[in-house]
Amino acid sequence: MKDLIHEDHHPHLKKRFMLETLGFAVLVLISYLQWDVLKQAFSTISEVNASWFILLLSLYWLIQPLTAISYKLISPKPKKMRLGTMIIAHLAGAGPGRIIPGGVGNISIMSLHLKKAGLSIEQAIGIVVTNNLFGLFANLTLVGAALIIRPETISILTDNISSQQLIYAGAFIVLGLVLYIWLMHFRSARKEVNKTAKQWRKIAKSFVRQPKKALAVFSIGITIALTHTFMLDFSAYALGFDLSIFDALIAMSFGVAIGGVIPTPGGVGGVEAGIITVLIVLGFAPAEATSVALLFRIATYWQPLIPGTLAYLYLRERNLL
Repeated sequence: MKDLIHEDHHPHLKKRFMLETLGFAVLVLISYLQWDVLKQAFSTISEVNASWFILLLSLYWLIQPLTAISYKLISPKPKKMRLGTMIIAHLAGAGPGRIIPGGVGNISIMSLHLKKAGLSIEQAIGIVVTNNLFGLFANLTLVGAALIIRPETISILTDNISSQQLIYAGAFIVLGLVLYIWLMHFRSARKEVNKTAKQWRKIAKSFVRQPKKALAVFSIGITIALTHTFMLDFSAYALGFDLSIFDALIAMSFGVAIGGVIPTPGGVGGVEAGIITVLIVLGFAPAEATSVALLFRIATYWQPLIPGTLAYLYLRERNLL
């Protein structure tokens, strides 16, 4: 790491090294501040069914290559993108990427890696954001299907949602709109948005010409969303609770949506709160809902944290970020 700040290197590297050091410090601080949550989660692990728990942890690693494959399908220059290093870059987003609010860190890290692979920064951002939009659409499709199959879930949710929760939801939407309008007042922000939008149009045209490619990306999004749903379901089974796959899908989707809006690293706190709220509304006791949410986040948030940091350092050492 010392050569990162050598005087013969580009002058921006020293500043970048300082920011990275600060980022790692923030990462350690967050882990320390979340220590009570971690202790509670680790105490919960001692009570889980080992088979379900191992299956839960394994599923996270099984879906890691899927996002990298999706990036290659979306990219206008797939031959420039090596699948192995892209998987590592995606994993790196689960390390230092956690210090960036609402999952934007993973977008940033993947964009930097794709730029190193020979794409323009606009193309890189366009690819990553397009992949995320496909994931969002896939998740909404599954939620819609679940509500059609189980329409009584709508009644359960609407009957048990409090006015305070509606106020919070409205506040998050308003906050997002305000931030977007504020950013659009900056010429540089408008310029980057316009460049990225141009890339999206090019990607959309390529999908029109090759609909099978768009279907493949959408199928990957469906697979990832279903896998996360099963992970939440397995979290409940590991603790001895019965959670239907439909309810798991609703709870997982709501939690991820809240985590993406709340400005905390990786949505920590927000994802848990969203999942717990929905599970309680669906009839789980608060303690049961909390245990399920924490176990799910051990698999999806805390498990890849150290491997993600090592992946980030690996890519930085080889100048792939």
